[in-house]
Amino acid sequence: MSIHASKGLEFKHIFIIGLEEGFLPLLGDGSNIEEERRLGYVSFTRAKDTLILSHVASRFYKGRRTDLEKSRFFNEAGLCEGSLKLEKNTAFKKGDLVRHKIFGAGRIVGVSKSGREFKLSINFGGNKRDILASFVERL
Repeated sequence: MSIHASKGLEFKHIFIIGLEEGFLPLLGDGSNIEEERRLGYVSFTRAKDTLILSHVASRFYKGRRTDLEKSRFFNEAGLCEGSLKLEKNTAFKKGDLVRHKIFGAGRIVGVSKSGREFKLSINFGGNKRDILASFVERL
């Protein structure tokens, strides 16, 4: 499905491929970067649960291999280095063992929603701390 056709619709999982300069955003005569940015935003917000974005370093285009740059939309979305994984559900549950880089190992005693993330109540050897899920790793 094209980005244009997705306006007003939502899907559980969205895969957007071709996030390279020249493809998304489309560059050239008559292209409007603000319109391309708006279309990118529309496509990113169609996902209910999972959004997968991909790009390649080169591809065959118009009969020859072309080196490509990652789309500026990665940088504008805060995805400069590596990847960002935002989930609406948490992989953590009560009773899981986790590690925090300052507090060490602890056990989750509660999970609650906090904005776009999950807040974990963790018992670190008798000291209970509330920490966002992105700051701990599962043991």
